[in-house]
Formats: sequence, C-alpha cells, structure tokens
Amino acid sequence: RGRAGTEIPAGARAVSDPLDFRVPADTNLLVSFHLPGPVVTAPVHSQALQRSYVSGPGDHAADASPAAYTSTITTWPLLTGVDVGGGPGSVVLLGDSITDGVKSTPDANRRWPDVLATRLLNQSRVPRYGVLNQGISANRVVADRYPGDGVSTDTGGVSALHRLDRDVLAQTSARTVVVFEGVNDVRWGASAREVIAGLREIAERSRARGLRVVAATIAPCEGESLCTAAANTRREAVNAYLRGGGDFDAVLDFDEVLRDPAHPARLLPSYDSGDHLHPGDAGLAALADSVDLRQLVP
Repeated sequence: RGRAGTEIPAGARAVSDPLDFRVPADTNLLVSFHLPGPVVTAPVHSQALQRSYVSGPGDHAADASPAAYTSTITTWPLLTGVDVGGGPGSVVLLGDSITDGVKSTPDANRRWPDVLATRLLNQSRVPRYGVLNQGISANRVVADRYPGDGVSTDTGGVSALHRLDRDVLAQTSARTVVVFEGVNDVRWGASAREVIAGLREIAERSRARGLRVVAATIAPCEGESLCTAAANTRREAVNAYLRGGGDFDAVLDFDEVLRDPAHPARLLPSYDSGDHLHPGDAGLAALADSVDLRQLVP
C-alpha cells in the first residue's frame, strides 16, 4: 500500500505491492530485504539449494553493487513465493525433499521441477505453463512436522493435506497439481490406508476447485535406514492404488523411472545420490524427462 516497509505478525504473511516490470522466462530473480532490527524467528525454507547473500549493517536493499554483501547462507528466509502474471497458467508440484531438490547440485537449478520448466518452455505442443515448486523436505501427506502455530525448529511443515489450500489452491492461475508424496509417511510408519485416504482427499479437494490432478508413484528407497521391508510393502500398496488411476486424471510412474530393474526396491545406482533415498542430478532429470507433457493439460 505504498509504505516503505511492513511488520509481519507471527504466523501471518504479507504480500507486497505489485511491481510493473518484465521478468524473463527461466531466470534467477534476486529479492532483497532490509531488516532494521533483530529478527528472533523467521520462516525459512531450509533446503533452498541456492545461495543467498547477507550484507553488513545498514540498508543495502537497493544497492546496485554487491560490495556490502560479505557472507552467504544456504536457506531462503522470509520469502515464500513470487507471483508473476501474464502467462498461460501454472503446474503446481506438491512434494517432499525429492521435489525440493535435495541432493541436486547447489546453485545449478537441477531440481526436477527446474528441468520440467525448461521442457515446457522449449516446446509448443502444449501451453508453456510455469512450474511452481511446492516441495518441502521431510513433508508428509497425513502428518504434521510443524504444529502450524508458534515457533518450531522443525522445517518439515504441516502435512500436504493441511497446506493444500495455501500452497496449491490459492496459487494464481494454477491449472494442474502434481502430487508426489508419501515416502516419508511410509518410512515413518503411516499405514498404506492412511496415505491412500490422504491422497484421495487431495484429489477430491483439488478437482472441486477446477484443477487437473496428477499423481506420481512413490520412488524406491531400500538401503536407507528407515526404508525397511515393511515400509516397502506399504509403498508398494500405495503405488498399486495410484496405478489404478481411479481418483486421478493421470498418473506418472516415477517408481518405474527410478528403480533398478534387477532390484526394484532400490534406486538405479546411476540415479542414486548415494543415500538411497534421493535421486541425484541424473535421476531428477530422468523424472522430468519422463513426464508426458500432455498429461499436464486440463
């Protein structure tokens, strides 16, 4: 509203005045904040996989030179998104650490959402949708890692069910949602029935808002400490439900893309980042390249 700054109450959010300038497609955008006093707690996206820059004392938000910015951090504090108008719409990717890009090369934009965005931009068969990465490391379908109010050191967020309205349905010009979650649920003991019920609710609520709903099967993770035989049994049960396709407009079989044909409960070694849970750059690119872009179109 024309003011030079704002205060954000705990648990709330603020939206800036609109800015009238063109943003090139597939570009990095630098957003600066001046914090005039100590900030005891702040919303932080922990797995940014991208450097941010911190200045010395004083207001350097409008500096054209980087000289005052003498240190870096690897998280995204404060800013949760940038709403860019004028395009044909967006695909929203609701996911966990694999969508967040954990284990991808930092500062390289090699998350699978980045690769998918580039594919959409460089083609003309379907609308060149934007891609909104709503991946949160450690996130689950049906259980909250963060209580939803107050201060917490757990950055895994509220469940996909509890953040669906904020992170998907409230997004401007969203056309399609892709749900790629569930591995953290089955690793931490949620039953297949609980995960299936959560995914079905996400589909129903998204479709009620006019979105196309696409689901992705849960990738294998044997070899990671929590990916026990019991967890794999639950994962396979959820995937069997997803492949049935009844509750979704399309299904992406990411399990099939990433698994080792000789050992289907494990990631293909060339796609494994080394922790047996997260794909590396090659695996993330394989996910994005496997998507039939026509499945994203309502």
